[in-house]
Amino acid sequence: MTARRSILAAALFNAPAVVALWGRRTLELTPLAVGGVEVGGSARAAERVLRRALDAPDRIVQGGGCELDPSAEPRRHLIWGALTVTMAPANNRLVGWTVGAGRLPDGVHLPHDVTTATTVRKALRTIPGATTRWDGVFQKYWITTAKEPPMMWAGDREDGGGRITYITNAFEPCE
Repeated sequence: MTARRSILAAALFNAPAVVALWGRRTLELTPLAVGGVEVGGSARAAERVLRRALDAPDRIVQGGGCELDPSAEPRRHLIWGALTVTMAPANNRLVGWTVGAGRLPDGVHLPHDVTTATTVRKALRTIPGATTRWDGVFQKYWITTAKEPPMMWAGDREDGGGRITYITNAFEPCE
């Protein structure tokens, strides 16, 4: 290697942008997993993956059971901006994830790249096999697909206009 190439390589590989790009942590949220830990899998393993990718949560909320379902076990919600990951601590079980209003942490990837910045109309074109229905009880314009049964995306306008406001793979109306 010539001296010129060595200098160029050293400059390139020591550049802060390159280091930042290589050091970038990502977290893949899927219909069935959080960062590779399957829903129903170990809550402790999921929390390790989450803390490695996103650092400590902004806040943690311990929730009781659900008054609509007395048999529901308590929940532990780990929150990073717009992302909430729900655990069932009694059984050390990962329940799932939800994205609501606010800023999603950098490096978080969602199914089909549909985020709360996506319009409902674009989400309908993007999500394979998408079907919709208005839910007057929860005031949500639900988008679901038989190809990914646990997934739910929603807007908050009855006409299906506006942006996605809620995304989850674990809808629990007692959140």
